[in-house]
Amino acid sequence: MDAKRDAGVELHTKKVLESAGWIFQLISGLILALLVTFHFFETHLVSHSAMDYENVVARLTDIPHKVMYAVLLLSVSFHAFNGLRAILLDTNFGAENTRSVNIILFFAVFVAFAYGLLLLIEF
Repeated sequence: MDAKRDAGVELHTKKVLESAGWIFQLISGLILALLVTFHFFETHLVSHSAMDYENVVARLTDIPHKVMYAVLLLSVSFHAFNGLRAILLDTNFGAENTRSVNIILFFAVFVAFAYGLLLLIEF
């Protein structure tokens, strides 16, 4: 009986993040590592005045910076909510409500990205 239970748990955890989910989680993590490093370097190590209001506004009105921050925002949104999805699907509640978890977290990614993008565009 323990072998059946162990096999069921193994199959359940393999279902939590499908191959595509793992690949996108890995890609978004790599993008995050690169962009957060660039962001940290640019805002904290290059100049002590990088966080002054005028410099922040100048950075956020620059198109390449807007694109970088949009990609960073999308990567953060996906990575965080996909990780939360994996955690929830690994619980009994998530296993029983997979479709609801997927739909709610899809909309959470969409809302977080759309709201952040709206703020970014306003600059």
